[in-house]
Amino acid sequence: MLLDDISVRKTGRTTRGARYASSQRGLLALVELHQHAIELEAIEEETPTPNAISPAILRDLLTCLHFRDENTFLHSRRVSLIVVGLAKQLCWNAEAIREIELAAMLHDIGKIGIPDHILFKPGRYTIEEASLMSLRTSIAEDILDICCIPLRIRNIIVESRLPFSRMEDYLRPLGKDLSQAGRLLAVADAYESLSRDQIYRDAKSGPEINKILNERAGSMYDASIVQTLIRWVENGGEAALQDVGKESAMNGMTAQSGASLAMTSLSNIFSHLYTLEQAYDGFVIVGVEGKILLANRGCREIFQQADRDWSGQLWNGELCPQADAYQNLLSDDNLPVYRTMTDKMPSTTTIKVPQPENLWEELEVQSIPMFDFNEELIGVGEFYRRKQRNRVESAKFRELSLQASRDALTGVANRGTLENQLSRAMANFKDDPIENLFSVVYLDIDHFKSINDTFGHATGDDVLVTLAKLLREEAYASEFVARYGGEEFVIVCPGLTASQAFKRAERFRLEIAKLKFETATSLKITSSFGVSQVEERDSLESVLMRADKALYQSKDQGRNRSTLLQQSDIHQENKPESSRAGFVFEASINGVLFDNFLILKLQGFAEQNHAKLLKVQEGNVQFQFGRKRFFKRWGKNAEYQPVRVEIDARAALSAHGSRSNSQRLNVKITPIGIPANPEMFKLRAQYAYSTLRSHFLSQD
Repeated sequence: MLLDDISVRKTGRTTRGARYASSQRGLLALVELHQHAIELEAIEEETPTPNAISPAILRDLLTCLHFRDENTFLHSRRVSLIVVGLAKQLCWNAEAIREIELAAMLHDIGKIGIPDHILFKPGRYTIEEASLMSLRTSIAEDILDICCIPLRIRNIIVESRLPFSRMEDYLRPLGKDLSQAGRLLAVADAYESLSRDQIYRDAKSGPEINKILNERAGSMYDASIVQTLIRWVENGGEAALQDVGKESAMNGMTAQSGASLAMTSLSNIFSHLYTLEQAYDGFVIVGVEGKILLANRGCREIFQQADRDWSGQLWNGELCPQADAYQNLLSDDNLPVYRTMTDKMPSTTTIKVPQPENLWEELEVQSIPMFDFNEELIGVGEFYRRKQRNRVESAKFRELSLQASRDALTGVANRGTLENQLSRAMANFKDDPIENLFSVVYLDIDHFKSINDTFGHATGDDVLVTLAKLLREEAYASEFVARYGGEEFVIVCPGLTASQAFKRAERFRLEIAKLKFETATSLKITSSFGVSQVEERDSLESVLMRADKALYQSKDQGRNRSTLLQQSDIHQENKPESSRAGFVFEASINGVLFDNFLILKLQGFAEQNHAKLLKVQEGNVQFQFGRKRFFKRWGKNAEYQPVRVEIDARAALSAHGSRSNSQRLNVKITPIGIPANPEMFKLRAQYAYSTLRSHFLSQD
């Protein structure tokens, strides 16, 4: 059996092995577990199906879980019966039912290795304890990967721990919905837990459970699956759970000779995995032939391949590109793993890994050679730690990250999170335009200023909070809702075409008109919408500009309506925006300057005023003053009213040489984006000019 083979062995290490014995002992146990899992698979009489599990491996994992805590084992057994009942009610095929049954039986396997004082604590967890408990899913994924459990089953377990709606986790990237299997397991797990006595509370009654699940439906759980479970219970499905625990399926197993010792050994492996998951951002174990034995999700995330199965693949620069400090990609022979195999000595080095948008991430890499009991090299363990890693406990750090991602008033995502998600969505679209299509819906509350003026700012806040709550409830689980600023909101709709997104906007618009407000019972509001779908040859700026322009068409046409604009609806003018009448500001500055000094002066100005240099040539400098928004329309604050400032001294240099007692510097200011009107631009340009002028020794 698997457990018998990983029990304690004699250790006769000497010389080189003795030097690293303590650091590699846990790694060796993982390798041995993987090798024996492969052996058990190989001796199965029947040829396994793609998502089958060796009965011997499944039996041994469940035996270990039963030995660790019988209540957790029985909970997993009951959850497996529930998911099978629900899957049959939903008319799943036999293979899908078997997959989710196995996932349910193994979903709590990560609890092996958690200390008793945490696992059985009767009160609320501390930050440190919650951080450790939050790793149980990662540990389950690691151990199941080592034991050759198929990726589909591992993914079901991982997805069951995620909230159904993206509104509950704005850090989750835009993309596909959670699988139905993951959503079903989450509901079954919650129901079974609520229906049983726990150390920290008594079991809930049927009506209490239904109330709790319905309150969380649409946010934490899939509402349709919650209703499916309620119908299953009403139809007598719970009767299947009555006999679980009366005679445990594991009775007698743990009484086998040596089983207790083997269980302890496997529990130590779990404890080692907890240490690795806490200490490092990612780790991988590579066999001596270069094949990957285990690469945890953190490692795959570092190389932008979190959802791929790396087991058995060759470790090389194509799969996991790495570079030196100067961003020169390393050849396979120079990868730290293979250098360690050659030198047979531990090493620590720094590498850079390419990231999206031409960025690089710096990592510290620790490589440890692994030797068997005959001093033969069997592989290398490699561990990654981000240079900029936040050392705060993961649970607390994630809580703070989630808080930072939300708008403080409404609770939906804030502008910064929106911009990150849109950038990622656009990058995914460029990689696969068919699979990663998305649309953008932009809305603005009509006459919001008059609401504040008439009813007060408290009512204005009530309107924003109530509208945001409606958007959260009406949005699909895959959609992303954010407050862009003021009374402006954005909904990103993955997978929806322009016409589908337009229908979504109309549904939102009609529901908003029905809203009622506690602070002003007579108040009724309307909203205007702009809709755009990403298309071929689009940039992120262009698709958002169309949505913004569509919104303003809705407002110009009387408000309380939706407008859809596509590429074919936009006719770009040949002349640049900034050349329109009323949107050019020209002046001059007289100063005692020469060309190099001009550039130094303007560099100093840019640093002091958070400006951005755009162009530097002899006698001509251009820079951006103010921050650009995703939408071209200017914001209400000067910070989001960007202008391009051009300083031209070429004529003066040509007439007087490189040095002169007096130079006339021509200043030209044009808007970046779309000002609301010429007067707004004029005020902004005058402020930029006066700020620039005060930076020089002017002779005006």
